[in-house]
Amino acid sequence: MTTIQPLACQIVEYDPACMQDLLVALVARWGGNDPASPYYDFWQSVIAAPHKSMEVVLLAVKDDQAKGVAFANWRPYRNENARSVVYLVPNDCQKKGIGTALKNGMDVAFRKRGLTHQIAMLDERSLPAAGFFKKTGFVAEDDVVQLAWDGDDYSYKEVPGLSFHLYDASCLDDKIDDELANFYNRAYANEQLGVAFTGAKIRRLITDDDVWMVYARDDASGQIAAYTEGTRTSLFSGVAVLRPWWGTGLAQWIIGYTMDLYRERGFDALWSVTRRRNAASIRLQKRLGWHIVGPYPHYIATVPD
Repeated sequence: MTTIQPLACQIVEYDPACMQDLLVALVARWGGNDPASPYYDFWQSVIAAPHKSMEVVLLAVKDDQAKGVAFANWRPYRNENARSVVYLVPNDCQKKGIGTALKNGMDVAFRKRGLTHQIAMLDERSLPAAGFFKKTGFVAEDDVVQLAWDGDDYSYKEVPGLSFHLYDASCLDDKIDDELANFYNRAYANEQLGVAFTGAKIRRLITDDDVWMVYARDDASGQIAAYTEGTRTSLFSGVAVLRPWWGTGLAQWIIGYTMDLYRERGFDALWSVTRRRNAASIRLQKRLGWHIVGPYPHYIATVPD
């Protein structure tokens, strides 16, 4: 057991070999061990293989009980040295310094890994936590909005000369990994995300995060022209279309096609996020029956030296 920061609780990096019972008991307090819970699959994946999709998992332990948990995803977000983070403390354990202790522990874990920024994303359900993030050194960035599709009708037209392909864990291929990574890097070159993808990262998204993708291939050149990124939850993670195919209807077609696949998987509602200034993307999603839910603020903290 590696102690990181002894404050209100002992903050430890989670070791499933000796701490799984602590995590299971904590998750039970949120109903995460109930198959009927919408978060059941997520929590069970964390319990079964915490470091498969997580860079860091911390527990706040006191009196042989877990009083809170924090985790950082492995996937770089915004830049190569930034990770998205989540802090969870049961209601009866809040306002006792446990969240602050977890934040300090996460700083230690980030420094150890050479990571420089924590990014927390708050939807309408988690907005009450904004005070905690402000108090612990996070700065709000409000240019992201959340959109939702609640089952409204949508339509699209096929674009001649293109074919769609589903890519998931059932059809892994090193060549496609590399092609998708190259496409991703081209598509987001001007987004200032600062994260270069590799075939290995694409493969990890597919195998460790259960991501699935739809990509459009130009029949004449063989080039990938567009892709969408789907998840095993109701999050529609992303869409990108290369510039030569802008204005052709490809974006609406591939989003609508991906929504079809979500519906086949049993989802009748979806959500996504986009930058508020990305007016074209918002207009496109509205044409497909989506609507703006509200702000989806990001809180960003620089890890102190």
